[in-house]
Amino acid sequence: MTSITRRGLGLAAAGAALAVPGVARAQAITMTLGHVLSATSAYQVIFERFKELAAQRTNGRVTVNIQGGGAAGNEGRLIQSLRTGVIDGAFVGGSSLETVVRDYRVLSLPYIFDDHPQANRVLQGPVGTEMLGLLEPLGMMGLGFGAIFERNIAGRRAIRTPADLQGLKIRVLQTPGFVEAYRVLGTQPTPMAYGEVFLALQNGVVDALEISNDAVVADRFVEVIQNYALTKVHQSTTVFAVSGVRFRALPADVQATLRTAAKEAIQHGLGIHDRLNVEGLAQVRARGVAVTEPDLEPFKVIARRSYDTILAEAPNGRAWVEKINAAKRPA
Repeated sequence: MTSITRRGLGLAAAGAALAVPGVARAQAITMTLGHVLSATSAYQVIFERFKELAAQRTNGRVTVNIQGGGAAGNEGRLIQSLRTGVIDGAFVGGSSLETVVRDYRVLSLPYIFDDHPQANRVLQGPVGTEMLGLLEPLGMMGLGFGAIFERNIAGRRAIRTPADLQGLKIRVLQTPGFVEAYRVLGTQPTPMAYGEVFLALQNGVVDALEISNDAVVADRFVEVIQNYALTKVHQSTTVFAVSGVRFRALPADVQATLRTAAKEAIQHGLGIHDRLNVEGLAQVRARGVAVTEPDLEPFKVIARRSYDTILAEAPNGRAWVEKINAAKRPA
């Protein structure tokens, strides 16, 4: 009996031909998944559930290794690794994907969604499925949209009206859409690597950052802020993507099993994330941080002036806005 060991999704195998002609053991499949967040993040929760389901439903045939906390590289590197088949799968932000999927710029439009539940409903439906299809010509496949991070403003200054934003030096995600949205709102948007933000805020290099309820607590920003404003400018998206070349190399039955496992794992993770979102805001209040809930309409009027500039780089951006708006309407 011979043994063959190969690396890669659908290729990593420890299997041997049986002595009986025409009968062979199923290949053992190993896949590596990467993400940049902590071991308590929604990314990790979803990947852990996926790992469990994949093993159960393939009778141990599929083994999943998770490399979190940026061990497999930042999101730019993860995207490149997916496209070239270096890694099997990853969770990456929709904002990071904008660099290669230009129509994803529509997801960085401020206030494109009315609220967090609406964003989840739209992206877990037909529009989200269609948007995931945009990854395939670029060497990736989308197994689903994951947790959506409703982003607010944390810092020293209380934010009650758009006037309070004027001149505010705020760290934003490193994406042109976020930069333009906050520029139009009157701030000084400052893209910066996430790992540098805590000290920058603590030392006054920036006045504030836009962030989600769970992360402001989990990453200790609550220790160095005095105010937290529920401005909800963006519903920041995330995608569970796999390498196209690696995934297509799998047997059809394994592909189907993993697709189903991914959907179930995502739904599990969304529930956990919703809980962390509520608990995060409660902890912000409990730590004595002043929480403001401004009237969002004046913010929306100003922020939407950024749409033309952001959509100028999205070939089919206007069409996607129409599809999203149609999906937002009650059935």
